[in-house]
Parts: sequence; C-alpha cells; structure tokens
Amino acid sequence: MRIEKITNLGCFRDFSHGAVIKTESGRSLGATCDPGEAENIIRKYLKSEFFPEPVHVFFDGTWGYTFRLAE
Repeated sequence: MRIEKITNLGCFRDFSHGAVIKTESGRSLGATCDPGEAENIIRKYLKSEFFPEPVHVFFDGTWGYTFRLAE
C-alpha cells in the first residue's frame, strides 16, 4: 500500500496546537497533537476501509495535508 501526501504550503502545519483529521465526506477520524498518532490514525483508516476516501488534516481550521492511496 502506497500513500500519497499532498501538502498545503500556505498553511502553518503545527501539531502543538492540535490537528483535526477528517475524511473527504466530513467523517471525523479524530484529533491529536502528536504527528505519530495522526499517522497511525490515517494508516489504520486507509488500510481498514473497503473504499477509503482521501483524508484531510486541518490545523486551526485550515487545510494542511491530504492523504490518499496512490494508484
């Protein structure tokens, strides 16, 4: 499984203030201040869903990253 990461360079991606993780459709996967925990949440979702949606990570309401399965 290969994961593609898209980064918003205009966002200050600081986990110390917390990050909210959501799917493309808005389903919340959690929130964390730990980048390692965020990675685990994203990998677990992408591995366990039959048709996983792209996952977005938001910092203070601003989009910072998108993760999706690479083709």
